[in-house]
Amino acid sequence: MIYSDIAAITGAAGRRDRLLFVGLTVFSTVLQAASVMTLIPVLHALFGDQPSQAWPWVGLLVAQLVLAWVADGLATRAGLRLGFGLIDAIEVAGLSAIRRLDPAELHSPRASRLRDLISTAAPESISVVVLLGSPLIHALLLTPLLALMLLAVAWQLALVALAGGIAMFLALVAGRRAVAKSEEAFADAGRELDDRVLEFAWAQPTLRGAGVGTGTLDGVLRASRRRGLRLLAWQIPGDTLFSVVLQLVLLAFGATTVALYLSGDLEPVAAAAMIVVLLRIVETTGSLSLLSTPSASAARVLTSVRELVTEHQAAGDPRAGVVRGTGLARGLRADGLDFTYPDGTRALREVDADFPAGAITVIVGGSGSGKSTLLDVLSGLREPTGGAVLADGVPAAAPDRLAEASVVFQTTQLRPGTLRENIGAVDDAALPALAERAQLTELVETLPAGWDSRVGESANALSGGERQRVGLARALAKPAGVLLVDEATSALDAITERAVVDALEQVRGERTTVIVTHRPALVALADQVIVLDDGRVVDSGNVEQLLARGGVFADLWTRWRQTEGWQV
Repeated sequence: MIYSDIAAITGAAGRRDRLLFVGLTVFSTVLQAASVMTLIPVLHALFGDQPSQAWPWVGLLVAQLVLAWVADGLATRAGLRLGFGLIDAIEVAGLSAIRRLDPAELHSPRASRLRDLISTAAPESISVVVLLGSPLIHALLLTPLLALMLLAVAWQLALVALAGGIAMFLALVAGRRAVAKSEEAFADAGRELDDRVLEFAWAQPTLRGAGVGTGTLDGVLRASRRRGLRLLAWQIPGDTLFSVVLQLVLLAFGATTVALYLSGDLEPVAAAAMIVVLLRIVETTGSLSLLSTPSASAARVLTSVRELVTEHQAAGDPRAGVVRGTGLARGLRADGLDFTYPDGTRALREVDADFPAGAITVIVGGSGSGKSTLLDVLSGLREPTGGAVLADGVPAAAPDRLAEASVVFQTTQLRPGTLRENIGAVDDAALPALAERAQLTELVETLPAGWDSRVGESANALSGGERQRVGLARALAKPAGVLLVDEATSALDAITERAVVDALEQVRGERTTVIVTHRPALVALADQVIVLDDGRVVDSGNVEQLLARGGVFADLWTRWRQTEGWQV
């Protein structure tokens, strides 16, 4: 039920607003039903011998309408507060779920549903309560209330109105159940289509280079189209069933009114007032029909949000008890590390390796050898499926490793703010030294507003090398004892790469630095080199020792040197 989901999502904090919203909306519905029935004495007085007797009834009618209007206004305010409460709950639980996502799940159906939920459910929360909740309560209660009040006029009309309302509600439910599974399938198809379009756009250079067309996307488009047609096909019989039942109810109510009038059991004025009652029933049931599809969609979304909030409550807020880094270099050890991805790919196989405190360790290996996976495990982004990571000889859980690690990725992503905002919370007094270390001094001096210069959308105001140096500065600004660098210079020119190499050289001894690279300039920095092949450590030592022994490293080194001077 929509209400139970909203109650579970907003919790005790939203209890007052929930009661106000529902109570005031119900009160307004009762007043609206009473105002319809008040028309009977109004018309009776107007068409009687003394029309002036209609004034008290007109006054009552106006009072009912004004009170209903005030109640609706107050209910809307409570509904708005409730909607904002839903938004807050979705944002908190959604961010919590994103923090708990394993990097391997970033392109999974779970991540897709989470993205869809946060992007659609939060903006629609207010409309679900105010624009959908109020009309639904009105539509569901008005017909039964009118049926109850019709007992004072004729029990036959009350019976027809009640039976008709129940029949139309059952027809609506039957139609919605028929279409519910198709709606879910259509929503899944939409999410899948979004994912494939994003992947297709992202992989355009590769696809064009390989001569691959749009075949992978065409299949998803066809499946989405089929599910859309299936949804439409299921909606038609449901809508037809409701229309037939509605027509039968109208005929039954009209026939009963005419029969009572002809038999003398219903006065002419009361019979005329039944036209207004009938119109209100038609209006109510018609609005219920129009609301059926959005209400089914809202119910599905709220059920998903409720599961998300329940999961967040069970897991606890990941922001609570956050481990803070000490900024001191720590010796790390990979002790029998194993890592297997959800699809069964085994990336690490009993990896044993030491990363001395303050030293620079370079990890090399061919494509798919497990280099980046090992870096992810050391950083705390992933927990190993076997073995452990030791920090200064003590097993370190993922939160501890995350607190003590800062990472420079192959491509640095910056938000469209200022240079200062992208670096993080750093005192102004520390900025010059940070700029010097990250080789950013010249850049900051040439920018029009220095540290307060905006980097532009997607950081398009900076070159690729400048973005990487900003990423390095951001990593150095974090008080972390471990610095992890993943192919940070693979796309840089020789001059910019030299600047990054000089910056990394300056942190030797201060941080335990682990670098994944295939660039000789960075390998030359190494105090030790670890060679991976098929997820295993096959060799280790300094550059001279590894070259003297030959093997995998010597082969890689020769190929790197041969390709260093390549130009396009």
